[in-house]
Amino acid sequence: MKDIPAAAPSADNLDALPLVDIDKFNTEVIGAYNAGLDDDLEADLDTARSIIPAGTGAYRDFSYIAPEIPFYDPANCVGCMECVIECPDTAILGKVVEKDTLEQELDSISDPIEKATFESRFAETQKYTSTYESKGEEGGLFGIFIDPTKCKGCAECVEACGDHQALSMIPKTETSLNQFHRTWNFYNQLPDSPKRFINERLLTDMMLEPKSLLYVGGAGSCMGCGEATALRMMVAATGFFHGAENMGMIASTGCNTVYTSTYPYNPYVIPWANSLFENGPTFAMGVRSRWNQKGWQDKKLWVVGGDGA
Repeated sequence: MKDIPAAAPSADNLDALPLVDIDKFNTEVIGAYNAGLDDDLEADLDTARSIIPAGTGAYRDFSYIAPEIPFYDPANCVGCMECVIECPDTAILGKVVEKDTLEQELDSISDPIEKATFESRFAETQKYTSTYESKGEEGGLFGIFIDPTKCKGCAECVEACGDHQALSMIPKTETSLNQFHRTWNFYNQLPDSPKRFINERLLTDMMLEPKSLLYVGGAGSCMGCGEATALRMMVAATGFFHGAENMGMIASTGCNTVYTSTYPYNPYVIPWANSLFENGPTFAMGVRSRWNQKGWQDKKLWVVGGDGA
């Protein structure tokens, strides 16, 4: 066990006390859990305190738990992104790219089959292409992308897509999963969607902005969990307007605290803490008072009820 650094308990340095070695946690603790070797972890200061760093849910892989995964047909997509805001697990996201940008990204790919596959993931839509071209502006190409490590196969996205039929469930195979992984990696290599395509008044459009993606998935919620969707979108909207650095959350004990803190996976990239069942508001009052003392009146604090709260 490593030494605990000495620090005088004063108001000046209390906030500077180290909480957890994040790189070590991600490498050793999450690595052990992902490999099924968590029982072999040695006693350690970081694990003894049960602190979970932000966003560790990103390292969790759910690709093994369902026999099917959504398949995207760009030809039928209208760019509504209802699928994106219905997903409880941040497993499906949209992207708008300008045509020149996509061509530049594709030019870096030497495999012609791979290049054609990635290009086929984008399509022209009225919302992002013809609407802009009718105003004499350059339109964008829109695509939907599925993260195979976060999808639990609930098919909520297919239900949300409805009559558009741009999404359908297909069987998982080793070949299809490999292609999903490669396509998802390509999505992550692309630049952010240009801001001119984002209508700040629409919750769907907010999900094109990285600053809204404050719930990274990897939570142990049930397949298709409606509560997880509500929490995810609440955090997304608050982050979009105020920024991740200007919000926090207190959650009373319940399903939401269990599936978002099943050690060592935390889907949030905002600060949050859990109080017992009925004590959430009291706990939150203390946090709010401390924030106000520090001059952080503009920070938003959400209080989430749990079972019995």
